[in-house]
Amino acid sequence: MQKDYARIKIGNDLFLFPFPMNLQLSWDLFVIVFFVVIASYSLIIGRDNTIKVILGTYVALVCADAIGGLLTHYFGGTVMLLQMAKEVNFTGEQQAIIFTKVIVFLLMVILFAVKGAFDVNTSGVRGLVGFFLHLFYAACSAGLIISSVLVFVSGVSILGGGGVVSEALKSLTDDSYLVYLMVYYHNIWFAIPAAAFLLNSLGSEE
Repeated sequence: MQKDYARIKIGNDLFLFPFPMNLQLSWDLFVIVFFVVIASYSLIIGRDNTIKVILGTYVALVCADAIGGLLTHYFGGTVMLLQMAKEVNFTGEQQAIIFTKVIVFLLMVILFAVKGAFDVNTSGVRGLVGFFLHLFYAACSAGLIISSVLVFVSGVSILGGGGVVSEALKSLTDDSYLVYLMVYYHNIWFAIPAAAFLLNSLGSEE
């Protein structure tokens, strides 16, 4: 089977990188940029605060999905929700609910990052191991946040397991390999940060 390559030109040199499909300069680039931005922010705020953001992300994930479920259960099909969707130019109430879930999720992640009323202390891990652990948590934080947003956009409920993947997201996963990885392997992105933090806690000397 013939391999596809991502072609990146730097100056007069052309570099070919093995990739499952050619890099899309739209949503693939969007995912890469936000991944780098979130990971870079995590490196700036330190390892303990990065873990704090990860824990806050889990809480925000559950809360935003629950709020979306409440809106669907109590206001689904009502004139109020349909009117709200119409006011913001959504094609239906499902888009309004998805938009609400994403906004609530992002706001809660930001609030937990700057005002979370709990502390994390992993000072027992220092040196080179601590540095690479920080890099790992930074990548986990970026992957968890981006994957969560994309799962919300898909229209699938994390708590209820219901919903149908939206046509808009299906189009993105067909066109973008990175979006596909984030959405269809979201269970891995959700599990790894929590498992890593648990192992880190169990191995702590304190």
